[in-house]
Amino acid sequence: MIKRGSPAPPRRRGSVAVETGIVLPLFLLMVLGTFEYSRFIMLRNLADNAVREGARAAVVHTYDYTTSQIQSEVTSKLAGQDGQVSNLSIQVFKADPTTGANLDAWTNARFGDWIMVQITGNYTPAVPRLLYMGNTIPVSARAMMRCEAN
Repeated sequence: MIKRGSPAPPRRRGSVAVETGIVLPLFLLMVLGTFEYSRFIMLRNLADNAVREGARAAVVHTYDYTTSQIQSEVTSKLAGQDGQVSNLSIQVFKADPTTGANLDAWTNARFGDWIMVQITGNYTPAVPRLLYMGNTIPVSARAMMRCEAN
């Protein structure tokens, strides 16, 4: 009697394609979600740094800078990512330290007064429909510092 080897494995034609069709969309969704969330966090970090730098410039240069110069400073600190934010608004004003309310023009601040720089806008995700996100996400950042009245 001749002994044969183990029987040939059953053929599974197309099983790799079916498994790929199930796993690949989930994997891409996870990768794109991570990418989009990382972009949003990067933009928030840039916005926080930009308003802080804008507030610092405003409190140091109360009498020799204009509002547009402070806004340009903030925009430059956004590192070219301001295109990701629609309806971008940069406000500079003398603020109430407890409520953050706008009290007056920031150029009228005296020594010890508070100056606030505020960014508001809407972040536009790259792939909102794929990730079931809204078309825009509101973004805002604020920084308030005491005037040094140079």
